[in-house]
Amino acid sequence: MKNFKYYTLDIFETFALSFIIIMFLYKVVASIEVVWGSSMEPNFYSNERILVDRITPIFDDYKRGDVIVFIPPNDEDKHYIKRIIGLPGELLKINDCRVYINNEGDKYEIEESYLFENICTSGGTEIKEGRSIKIPMDQYLALGDNRTNSVDSRYIGFIDRDKIIGRVVFILWPIGRIGFVN
Repeated sequence: MKNFKYYTLDIFETFALSFIIIMFLYKVVASIEVVWGSSMEPNFYSNERILVDRITPIFDDYKRGDVIVFIPPNDEDKHYIKRIIGLPGELLKINDCRVYINNEGDKYEIEESYLFENICTSGGTEIKEGRSIKIPMDQYLALGDNRTNSVDSRYIGFIDRDKIIGRVVFILWPIGRIGFVN
């Protein structure tokens, strides 16, 4: 009977320690998210499982083109997946279906090879068509790849850095789509 007690205690300790390690990894290192909706098509589809890197952004800034998961303003219960288009401190303008950036005097149109051909990026209620706007420090402009069907920064405003959960690095599911995210 004494061996059974020690055996049970050993199993409990193993499960408890495993649970603590898994929760640490999930909260600090990486987490698995599920894509909902069509706002990131053709690059991410609804019900795909993705791996979100939570630790690298602590040591490195987000870059234009990074796909991120974040908590949207005024809805702490949801997670959105979008692509970073504008960086802190940049001046941007959405005009004639394109996004233009002015970064310390360098003016250019953003090249977005990941979008469907002939997709139009139009303004919204927060980021208006034809108006230049400066992205505040510690905030980002994040847009969906399916611009005609995306609730993104054009409608919800800039994304605070502290609301970003992490960078999407890998598609886990379905099997036919497994691979690293470019």
